[in-house]
Amino acid sequence: MRGVFLWALGGVAAFLATAGAFLLLASLGSSSETSSPIPPAERAGAGSSSSPALVLDLPEERLVGLERAPGQRLTVDVVNRGDEDLAGVELELEVFPADTTRSRQHNYREVSETLTPGEATTVEFELDLSPSLPTKTRPPGAAPRAREVLQFSAAAPGVAPAVKTAVLAP
Repeated sequence: MRGVFLWALGGVAAFLATAGAFLLLASLGSSSETSSPIPPAERAGAGSSSSPALVLDLPEERLVGLERAPGQRLTVDVVNRGDEDLAGVELELEVFPADTTRSRQHNYREVSETLTPGEATTVEFELDLSPSLPTKTRPPGAAPRAREVLQFSAAAPGVAPAVKTAVLAP
C-alpha cells in the first residue's frame, strides 16, 4: 500500500513540475505586445473617425418593387460623409441565390467620378432577377422561387469600404 501511495505522489509531483515549467516558458516567450500575431483593433477616436466616410443608402421601398424578371432597375445612394474628396468610387453589386447549392451569380460594377465632402450621388443598376431554374428543368421537389441575396459594396482609395446586404424573399 505504501508503494502505491509513493507512486501516486511521485506522479503528481512530476505533473506539477512539468506544468510549472511550461507556464514559466510560456510567460517568458510572450512578453512584448509588438510581436503579437494578431494586432489589436484600432479604437474609435485614436486616429480613425468614429463614423464611416463612405455610406451606402438603400431604402427598403426600392427593394419592394423588384420582380423575378430580367431588366429590373435598382438605384442606390452613395454618400461621402468624410472630410476629403473621394475620387474613383467603385460600386459593385453581387446577386446570388441564398441556396448555396446553386452556383448562379451576377456581378454588376459602376464607377463614380468624384464625391466631394457631404455630396451624395445615385447609381442605377440594371439587374437580371429571372429565376435561376426554368420551370421545365426544375426538379419536382425544388422551390419555384428561391431567395436572392443582393450585396452592395462601395470602395474608394484611402477609406474603409461600405457594404450593404439585402435578401429578397421568394
